[in-house]
Amino acid sequence: MGVKNTYYQDTTKALNQRVEVPQNVEETSNSVQIKGPQTSRKNFSVVDSSDYIAPRTETKLHTELLEKPTFILPNRERNKPHNDWITIIIFVAIAIIASIRYTYAKYIQQLFLSLFNYATSVRMLNDKNYPVFHAAFRLEIIFYITLPLFIFQCLNLFKYENTAFAPQYFLIIFGSVLLYFFGKKLIYLTLGLLFETQNETREYLFNFDNFNRSLSLVLLPIVILIQFAPLKSPMFIAILGLVILFILNIILLRRGAIILLKKQFSLFYLFLYLCTLEILPLLLIYKVVV
Repeated sequence: MGVKNTYYQDTTKALNQRVEVPQNVEETSNSVQIKGPQTSRKNFSVVDSSDYIAPRTETKLHTELLEKPTFILPNRERNKPHNDWITIIIFVAIAIIASIRYTYAKYIQQLFLSLFNYATSVRMLNDKNYPVFHAAFRLEIIFYITLPLFIFQCLNLFKYENTAFAPQYFLIIFGSVLLYFFGKKLIYLTLGLLFETQNETREYLFNFDNFNRSLSLVLLPIVILIQFAPLKSPMFIAILGLVILFILNIILLRRGAIILLKKQFSLFYLFLYLCTLEILPLLLIYKVVV
């Protein structure tokens, strides 16, 4: 017990001892002097001033001219600002096609097939499907709208001495087209009565109408491209339309020869018959226009 008391006494004395801290601590010349809590810290710094980034005081902006952008959106100037009436005609034609596109889709397929398959043409002639007449009538309306419009556009593209045709010329072309086709049908019917070839004439006129109905579906996209295609001069589109017209007329003449040869026509009279009613009127029209 005496030893323990002696140990606790020594420990207590050690804890109660105070360590005296000198008020002034002198170090080397490069050290910092600490003089208590109220000592001035003017000369005390953690980081040297040379370590700071000097601020930029320049306010002048350097400007550069950027290069012009290489990506340019296509832009087409309206070189026909007074032809909005053409848009209305095209809209009417598209609306008529939309009214028969899904209802008479099978008829449209047979129509194009009849251009190259004579048996299909004969089957369509003998088929008395009266609801189909509504589609045929609408396609003929489109044909008598788009063909004068295509001719009007071609005359403007191939215009003489840069003289544009006024919209009034479209009415003249429209009337001329109606007069030409209905007049030709009347002449065919008259000759059919004279030569007693009513059945052959009726079959040929049926094929003639089928070719016109098919041509209406082909000419409408061409007319739309000529009017709205982003081209400086859609000349090749018009030439393509003229080539299609020429090819279909050749096929129609061949079909007419097949029909009339069934009647055992002489080749000489067949040539005169077709040339007089098909080729000669086109040559006269070309002569008048030129």
